[in-house]
Amino acid sequence: MNVKACIILILIIGASLCAACGQEATPSAPDPTETMQPTETPQLDRDNEESAVYEALLKDSFRGDFIEQYLIMDQTRVNQPKLLEQDMANLQEYKPLDKELMEDFLAVNQQPSPLEPILDIELQYQLITQEEIDELRPLDEESGWQLFDEKFPNAVGFIYLSRVGFNADLSQALVYFEQYHYDQPITGGYQVLNRQDGVWVGEYGYEWDT
Repeated sequence: MNVKACIILILIIGASLCAACGQEATPSAPDPTETMQPTETPQLDRDNEESAVYEALLKDSFRGDFIEQYLIMDQTRVNQPKLLEQDMANLQEYKPLDKELMEDFLAVNQQPSPLEPILDIELQYQLITQEEIDELRPLDEESGWQLFDEKFPNAVGFIYLSRVGFNADLSQALVYFEQYHYDQPITGGYQVLNRQDGVWVGEYGYEWDT
């Protein structure tokens, strides 16, 4: 092979290598038929949302700015069974309840439940038992409340809470409460809350006192 032929062969090989390198460096165009996968919405955890509902209720309904410690019964509670149906009717006089919300509330409150571990809130609170309260009876007399204040000096009465009922997508909640404190009527009732931008906000409620 003469010199001229060798030069031509070298040029051909060099051009082939450059073309190959250019193909590797060029990014491939996206396939127009390829569809974007939708971003999955994070699943809400019922226990976490239940705790958040309790915290919102305590802050909004029980003068959270002035209470040093919430004293909460360790077992959930709702109104007497014979009054529960009437309570639901009274609540819906203001605004009809979501059917799934009401059914879920009734289902989870068929029996008392322990509040731990679902009561996971940042507020200062203490769980107490019915036996501890019974030891201070009669609480409707001044002597009983004096004993209460000695045992729980930072608490303003005590509170019963129900389990929280939710609608299907955990965007609306229903909870029952009772509050007992000295020299004031016993109060109780229901609160409907909505989850707005991840925060539970009270919408409306029904309350009674004795």
